[in-house]
Amino acid sequence: MVEQHIDEIELREKIISLFEYRLFPELMVMASSFPTSMKDQFTEHLISLQKAIYYLDAHLEAHWDVNEVTLDWHWKNISKYMVRLGIPFEKHQEYLNHIKKYEKHELELRQYKSPLRFDMEYFYFYKSCDVKLLRRLIYENFNLNGQAGSLADWRYYDLVTEVNDDVEDVFEDLDFINGNRFLISLHKWGKEKTNEMFKYFLMDIRDKAIKRHSTNGKSKFSDKILEMTMIRIKETMDLMKKNLNEVSYETLSTSKLLNYQMSIKNE
Repeated sequence: MVEQHIDEIELREKIISLFEYRLFPELMVMASSFPTSMKDQFTEHLISLQKAIYYLDAHLEAHWDVNEVTLDWHWKNISKYMVRLGIPFEKHQEYLNHIKKYEKHELELRQYKSPLRFDMEYFYFYKSCDVKLLRRLIYENFNLNGQAGSLADWRYYDLVTEVNDDVEDVFEDLDFINGNRFLISLHKWGKEKTNEMFKYFLMDIRDKAIKRHSTNGKSKFSDKILEMTMIRIKETMDLMKKNLNEVSYETLSTSKLLNYQMSIKNE
């Protein structure tokens, strides 16, 4: 059932890079009272869970027509690794409900329902569902609330890193059925308006992050989260400028999602 084109070594490297980008290793360092062997084993289980989520995502990206049997298999695969991480089956719905919500957004692309209809913060909140799930598991397993701040402290870091992913993947995602909001916005609104909308959103994230971390109860990790949020905003702004200069309307017209949706619209 797993997509055969996925290279396991490349996928593992991609997941490890994702963990580093989302600062998971820094959280593991803070769990200093736990033995390294336990943290290593836990990390391997997290990698396996992220793989299972990736397989679901990859199937949706590759296939316009999906069926319940296939989706059910992927969800059972995800649940298997949740159990290995110590989450009993009766709690899976609670832990996975944000991923289910984002899956709904992806499936609705096939009904010509654009993610542009959503408020940007709402959309990217749900698009960061897998990262929030894994970070929650880290916090709960190593009792990090307090010394590492709260899970809510990561809200704006996760928003900007999801925007960064969309901007970075704008060319790669032309070949997939993917809810890349930056790419879809370029189709719909063009470069100038897309640039304005995303710059405004990034500045809004900046202002909200500063306000949260200046008024919220300080943890010794709070300054680190804010610092890295500011760095990611700068990186994303620079990357957006670069990719907007490189993208062409001829390139955008090759989008697999756009071509499928235009076929439906013209039926």
